[in-house]
Amino acid sequence: MIWALAIVSLVAFMLAFASHSAGWMGLCIVVGLVCGIAAALGFIDRHLRASSRPEHMTEREIEALRSTVRKPPDARPGLPPGPHG
Repeated sequence: MIWALAIVSLVAFMLAFASHSAGWMGLCIVVGLVCGIAAALGFIDRHLRASSRPEHMTEREIEALRSTVRKPPDARPGLPPGPHG
C-alpha cells in the first residue's frame, strides 16, 4: 500500500508537468502532495514499528527493575559514615 501511494504520487506529478490545463495540473499536484505525504508517513511508521521494543515487560525484567529501585533501609546514600560507625 505504501509503495502504491509513492507510485501514485510520482505519476500524479508527471501528469501535472505534462498537462496543458491549469485544472488538471492543480488536481495532479494536490493528489501528488497528498499521496506523497501519506507514503512518507507510512514509511516512517513502518521504520518506527520495526525498531521499537515491545510495550510489555517480562516478569524477569520487572523483577530486575524492582531490585534496582529498592534501597536497603539501613543505608543512607550520600552521607558519610558518622563517628560511631
